[in-house]
Amino acid sequence: MKAVVRYVWLLTGRWFESRPGSLLIKEVLTEGDVMAKLTSCPSFLRAKFSTKTIYDIPMLPAVIFVIAFLMAMSGTEARADESATERKFDEHLVEFHNQAVKLAGSLFLPKGEGPFAAVVFIQGAGPHSRKSYREVGQYFASHGIAALIYDKRGTGESGGVYESHRPYENLVNDALSAVAFLKHRHEIAKSQIGMWGLSQGAYISAVAASRTKDIQFVIAVGASVADGMMFYYRDNLFRLYGLSDTLRDIAEKAFLAQRDLHRVLENGFSFSSFVPRSYSPPDQYVHPAWSRVKQPVLAMWGQLDQNVPVGESVAGMKNSLAQANNEKWTLIILPKTNHSLGRSKTGVLKGKWRGYSPGALKTMTDWVHNVINNPSQIDKMKQVGVAPEASVLSRLASYETLRWYGNATVQSALCISFLICFLSNTIMGAGYGLLHFFRRRQRMNFQASNRVMSFKRSIGTINLLILVSFTIVTVLALDQLHPSCPTVLSFVPILGTVSTVATIALLILLAKTHGDHNWTIAGKIRHSLDVVCLILFVPFMFYWNLIGYRF
Repeated sequence: MKAVVRYVWLLTGRWFESRPGSLLIKEVLTEGDVMAKLTSCPSFLRAKFSTKTIYDIPMLPAVIFVIAFLMAMSGTEARADESATERKFDEHLVEFHNQAVKLAGSLFLPKGEGPFAAVVFIQGAGPHSRKSYREVGQYFASHGIAALIYDKRGTGESGGVYESHRPYENLVNDALSAVAFLKHRHEIAKSQIGMWGLSQGAYISAVAASRTKDIQFVIAVGASVADGMMFYYRDNLFRLYGLSDTLRDIAEKAFLAQRDLHRVLENGFSFSSFVPRSYSPPDQYVHPAWSRVKQPVLAMWGQLDQNVPVGESVAGMKNSLAQANNEKWTLIILPKTNHSLGRSKTGVLKGKWRGYSPGALKTMTDWVHNVINNPSQIDKMKQVGVAPEASVLSRLASYETLRWYGNATVQSALCISFLICFLSNTIMGAGYGLLHFFRRRQRMNFQASNRVMSFKRSIGTINLLILVSFTIVTVLALDQLHPSCPTVLSFVPILGTVSTVATIALLILLAKTHGDHNWTIAGKIRHSLDVVCLILFVPFMFYWNLIGYRF
């Protein structure tokens, strides 16, 4: 189309320039303007050509001929696309419910006589609406398979509260509610409903499929079926945002402690949380959901996936399905493809979407038709493509060596103790400071508190500031979508270094002046607890990289 415009332009350009009013034509009808306004020519003409302007231009017939020619070509092309799309499927706005939560979505139904096979599309992690899955849903519908896409709870037009944490029970029930909704549609074949899940959605699809026979097949895209997924993902995410290895190490340790905390809250305290864990090799890993899936499975990964370790996940998927005695699976690793099966040269996270990898969607729809129409002929235990393992298990093992210290129980107890100690010293220091200030103004004799005690309260204030800053840094670094660290907080290790040196000096002074204070029993207990906290805070700062120049 652009070549046609340029050709016509060259034929008419010189004649336009020699005619009266050519300057006005250049302003009204430049090549870029024609291309930009091609699909909206009527409004363009109304905006550019008033009645007075028309009478002022003597070569208007030629201009109208060119514009009419271009409109006819572009209009024919657009109408052809639209009519082709309209012939393939219809879109219906629908809603269904999981108990009191309304879930809104779109149901794409193929043209023709039903009932049709159908697929429920389950989103990946993050607050996604149905918009992200329109392209793949429409492709399925245009190839004879109904598609239901919906806004995740708490997003778009769906009700409820957005959730992003395990065990995803509400999200699984949302997916099962979608299946139940399709079963009551006369256009849908009740025995031909399947699941399509991306990343987190693949896990949810597996859980849902393991709970009901109403789901006949599962398509998993970018499924994580191995230990260490978050380590692998966080490595690539921090590299994308240009964050340091030190900050990533903090996030890794915090993630392990956070996972331990969830386990303690769910299952209660156990001494096993102090014992280093061992991780099964990928080919021996058993996933709790996939090991119960007995339906046919098509699992696809991009070879350049930076969200999940593909090699480990492929091995884990095979072993998990073997535990379910399921041989009806096909595993495909697509080259030059990212986590979402999009075309990519590097697989970089959050890269520009360039469309699905060639043949990816066709592979899915062809496989669904085979499962439905020729279930006895579908491939068994088939793998296409190879992906190397990312060696994340060695990283996990290195963090387990300090599990006795870095687990949630120990770290929670330390943080609570530090907060109480440093906050009380800060309050007491502020109180003594105000008392000293007012007594000096009244010109009254005031005996200052022991300088060593004042020094201890000052260190407590500094350590409280470090603890608060470190908490903020940890929360920001644990963000699974946009980790960050403000510049002012990146220099917290400098303050930590000063605090460590001062704390060691303070402990020496306290040891030398131990007998110079006439404390009560309560005072001795409080002082002893302060000393213990100061001693424990030093290794705490080393463990969390709070000593140095910056994160």
